[in-house]
Amino acid sequence: MAKKKVYLIRHGEAEGNAEKRYIGNRTDTALTQTGIAEIGKRKPAAAKVMEGAPVRVCSGPMKRAVDTARLLFDTDSPETVPELTEMDLGCFEGKTYQELSGDPRYQAWIDSNGTMTIPEGESLEAFAERSMRAFLSALGDPDREETVAIVCHGGNIMAVMSSLTRKNYYDFIVGNVDGYVLDLEMNDEGILAFSYDRLGFGNPA
Repeated sequence: MAKKKVYLIRHGEAEGNAEKRYIGNRTDTALTQTGIAEIGKRKPAAAKVMEGAPVRVCSGPMKRAVDTARLLFDTDSPETVPELTEMDLGCFEGKTYQELSGDPRYQAWIDSNGTMTIPEGESLEAFAERSMRAFLSALGDPDREETVAIVCHGGNIMAVMSSLTRKNYYDFIVGNVDGYVLDLEMNDEGILAFSYDRLGFGNPA
């Protein structure tokens, strides 16, 4: 059995975020200048939280995650986890609430509290399963005690945390460059025990 400290961190503000657009895994957007600036502001707090322990840095493959990992941790080569992308938002991709208002498919999804499969997209159940596979992959060797920082998307964090705790997906919304810190015990069979707290160096949710 090994113990791991894991930081789950949402990427900085990306193009589309500021306009409140639904940005999933179909749009590989870059960070905005605001996003880059906010990462710079968080770096001292991130360094202080993680000081004293070598950190293995992982990220999803999309620009907004990779670039956040590079900037936040001063690394040119975070380990990328292919499945660690945002939900496939199907026909909602790139659109705002106002643009979707009046679309019966969107209203049906809202009425389901976001649990129904998005038209032409991904179900919450499938997304949660994919996010957990990616999370376990990022954790690496279950027998190695280490500190791991995982930079990904808000949806991935919500999916992982709700899967681990069996709580509501929407209980785990976080702002940009914020997230959760977890203390895990695991072996070859998976995660045996964990505790968690808010990371607390990003924007309020």
